[in-house]
Amino acid sequence: MKKDREIQKAYKLSHQILSLTGINFTRQTVIGFTEVTLIPSKDSIRYIWLNCKQCCVYRVTLNDTLEVQFQYFDPLLEICPQDSKQRNLEYLNKCQVTGVTSVDPELGRGELVVVVPSEAQHMIQEGKPLRVGVEFSLEKPQSGLHFVVPSTEGTLSEKAAHLFTYGHENSARLWFPCIDTWSEVCTWRLEFTVDDFMTAVSCGDLTEVVYTQDMRRKTFHYSLTTPTCAPNIALAVGPFEIYVDPFMNEITHFCLPQLLPLMKATSKYLHEAFEFYEELLSTRYPYSCYKQVYVDEAYGDLHSYATMSILDVNLLCSNRIIDQAYQTRKTMALCVAQQFFGCFLSRQAWADAWLTTGIANYLMSLYVKKHFGFNEYKDWTHSELQEVIEYEERFGGIILDPSATPNEPQSSPTSTGPGSGNKDTFYFSVKNPHASSPHYIDVYYKKASLIIRMLEFRIGQELMMQVVQ
Repeated sequence: MKKDREIQKAYKLSHQILSLTGINFTRQTVIGFTEVTLIPSKDSIRYIWLNCKQCCVYRVTLNDTLEVQFQYFDPLLEICPQDSKQRNLEYLNKCQVTGVTSVDPELGRGELVVVVPSEAQHMIQEGKPLRVGVEFSLEKPQSGLHFVVPSTEGTLSEKAAHLFTYGHENSARLWFPCIDTWSEVCTWRLEFTVDDFMTAVSCGDLTEVVYTQDMRRKTFHYSLTTPTCAPNIALAVGPFEIYVDPFMNEITHFCLPQLLPLMKATSKYLHEAFEFYEELLSTRYPYSCYKQVYVDEAYGDLHSYATMSILDVNLLCSNRIIDQAYQTRKTMALCVAQQFFGCFLSRQAWADAWLTTGIANYLMSLYVKKHFGFNEYKDWTHSELQEVIEYEERFGGIILDPSATPNEPQSSPTSTGPGSGNKDTFYFSVKNPHASSPHYIDVYYKKASLIIRMLEFRIGQELMMQVVQ
């Protein structure tokens, strides 16, 4: 099925440029430009689909010379038509699945449809790359990009105003136009222009920082030469304090002002996770650098991206706090594990999500076993197992490959009870992450790590490590 979908695609992504120049914290707006380079795989292409949500698109060009027509439609802005007479969960799920599928990048679709003019068909027939440029802006984004501007007196620097990206699964489309799927990887050039007291942290290697002529703004240039998918691209901007890890110079930590002592105390064990995974996997860390950024008002403890992780500032703790140190070190160890499995080795589709996430959590559990002891490891495993059991007893069994389940959600809560003859059904569809319940996805990942652990028991840890390597 996956091969059929790949054959149907008329082009292949090879490179993308992302430039954000107008970042305004007061208005909470962003002005940007992106250029997607595509390699045609067919003799004729009429349309190019890109994923783009909550962006205002001003102009679309082709190879810098042709200004082309485009259409924008987001079916999820209004899931159910207002004039519909049906008001039930089954109808809502049906409409949501239809909308999500119509813009699914794994099927070669998107919210932004670019019309390829006849003047460009000769370039497609010759197999020349197509460079699609999109000028866009964001104004007070509701998700994907979060501005943190405390309502206190003082300048932006004194208030520690900052922003960061986040998302649910493949949600890069929320802050820049792209092909928002894990199967399309490419190299990246990233440019972010910010105020002179701000620091922009993004994926890849920082190549240079260029100031404007008036010295009031500066542009951070990043280059990511390892092919990476759009969901693994992130950004954080703020008046960060910077700390280079004394044990591994490739690691850089970023935190908000006045929190540097806590960050030094928290991060002093991070290098142990790198050394543990490199020895366990018999391979070097796949990237040339790694960045950890601690932000306020985070929506989760961690979000992992290529060469960087964005973590909740509440994970920082002093040497006197013992209990929190265990949780923080687990979280940081999982971030590093996800750099190997999840960022460098990414999934092909949603159906493969259990494998990369399961292996990353499994590697983290081995780190817990070595550094925190067998009792802590068993307690973590027991708590994960209990949560999975409680969920499956209530809603039904979780299938790791959701594309293999033929059952559709049932509208009645009682139909999924323990006495139901058809248990393996849920309130919402499980075949797409944007139609699934967040609770389901959370337990789905927990079960994935337990399945990897079961495989270890079946074949042994030595053989398991050979498979992972």
